[in-house]
Amino acid sequence: MRTTFSRVLSLFLVLAPPAVLANNITISGAFDGAEPTMAADPVSCDGTPKRYRQIGTITVSATGSYQVVDAGNNFFFTIPAGGIADSVVMFYDTSFNAASPAVNRVASVDEGAAVGLNSGTSYVVVIQHWCFEINGAFAVIIEGAGTISGAGFASFAYTYGEFLGGSPTANFPGLGVRRYVASSPTSFLRSGTHYFGDLGGEINGNFMQLRVYQNAFDPNNPALNLVANTEDFLTRGISLQAGTYIFVAIDIFEAADRFQFVLFPPGAFNFNPGMNGAWVANGVGSQGIFMEIFPSLNILFFAHFTFLDAPIVPADSGTTPQSDQGGTTQVQTHIGAADQVWLTAFGTYSDDNNVVNLKYENSTGGRFNAELPVATTDTNY
Repeated sequence: MRTTFSRVLSLFLVLAPPAVLANNITISGAFDGAEPTMAADPVSCDGTPKRYRQIGTITVSATGSYQVVDAGNNFFFTIPAGGIADSVVMFYDTSFNAASPAVNRVASVDEGAAVGLNSGTSYVVVIQHWCFEINGAFAVIIEGAGTISGAGFASFAYTYGEFLGGSPTANFPGLGVRRYVASSPTSFLRSGTHYFGDLGGEINGNFMQLRVYQNAFDPNNPALNLVANTEDFLTRGISLQAGTYIFVAIDIFEAADRFQFVLFPPGAFNFNPGMNGAWVANGVGSQGIFMEIFPSLNILFFAHFTFLDAPIVPADSGTTPQSDQGGTTQVQTHIGAADQVWLTAFGTYSDDNNVVNLKYENSTGGRFNAELPVATTDTNY
């Protein structure tokens, strides 16, 4: 049964066969900025009140230990994530009151933990931001001894399973001979960058690598039809077009055990602190950009470290012309380079459209560690 709260976001948006292993569910949705706030859970990063979503209720058919994992936990620290929220998962016995969030709370999970749940008890599930309030998708995985009913839906079969001693093997380029589990053909309905997260460590299982094949997978030729590769067990972006794929989970550490992953689909772009820092583009060396986002102010600071788009003319360089032995002039610099350009910008962005308008500023004419000449700034560069 899918979650019933409004604006629910299914994280997989696929046509897939039923799950093979029992009692593994996914609860998914999205923060959109309109949620109410309440006091931060004790496992949050600080005591600042944060937005939350009351998801619904679940019951379990057997009393015991259930593994609970926040699937968005690793995204913020590794990639911009296209709006993936790092969350805290809370369970309340029978009822929940945001004005008194400690009352009836029986468990809180930040990354992954075992939670004791009793049959016959109705648990209210609440999802709250762990630290930065990133508008975007969240996912929670729950599995255990009993059938889990209520909020959520059965996790898709290709996202979890077991590497066994008798599992098939193939000689994967770059890895060698490894055990693998291949999914049935699975249809993806949305093109774009899907974000992979390996949950093996959080379920006390095995780390894995994911390789994605279009239309068919041939274990005798694992390079054929390969369209995406996570390269290791870390969070990755996987670019896929709408179509049919085979998902192959690979045992990279040769340890027969459980595996589980999520694949968040493309979502609305959101500026978030996960984008802070310096970034470069592949194939464009020695230049890049730097961003710093201030969520509480909706302000973005942007710096572009680059070079002139044409060869310099010595008379316009602002550096000291020097005569070479041929009688011509050339540019000599000691700090930086005459063709080096550092551009900066400030801009404000909206939570509604997630677009920022930047006006470049270019400062020129000054000298290193000198008051004169006075540099000038073109504020509408």
